[in-house]
Amino acid sequence: MPRLRRLLAIVVVLAAALVGAAAAAPTPAAAWQALEPGQLPVELDLAPAKAFPVAGPVHYGQFAASFGGGRGHDGQDVFADCGTPVVALQAGEVVDNKYDGAGGNYLVVATASGRAHVYMHLRTPARPPIGASVQAGERLGAVGDTGDAWDCHLHLEVWTAPGWFRGGHPVDPLPLLRRLQG
Repeated sequence: MPRLRRLLAIVVVLAAALVGAAAAAPTPAAAWQALEPGQLPVELDLAPAKAFPVAGPVHYGQFAASFGGGRGHDGQDVFADCGTPVVALQAGEVVDNKYDGAGGNYLVVATASGRAHVYMHLRTPARPPIGASVQAGERLGAVGDTGDAWDCHLHLEVWTAPGWFRGGHPVDPLPLLRRLQG
């Protein structure tokens, strides 16, 4: 069954590329327009400390592996070698640390502003337990391919306040990642 899902995912990516469905994926501008009145864009709300989430060489997923992805993909896939360290984007509190059939080993960090950063497909269960405080740049785990992943990558989601599946909504993390990567 997992191989069938992977094959189906590859077919979807190819079909999207052929028919131009990828062009219908939300642009960063569309993601910012989705913010509720009075909320700042994610990239303006990461003061004071911030860190790029993968401590090694990366490349960004495209089409189905990007935000929207023609299939409601709520994050950006950041491809790196399995075992590459994953670190916290920003300081916060761990509010979820579990395993899910789709997301694999995952961790959710809520920031002081109420936003949430979601780190999925970690190689092993994340280090910090629920309730732990983490600092920007602190190691959370390692890039993996757990859950419904066909290659080693970090699936990163950034959610507006009040957070991941708590009433917030996802925004495109790619502009932020590019800025942090500098």
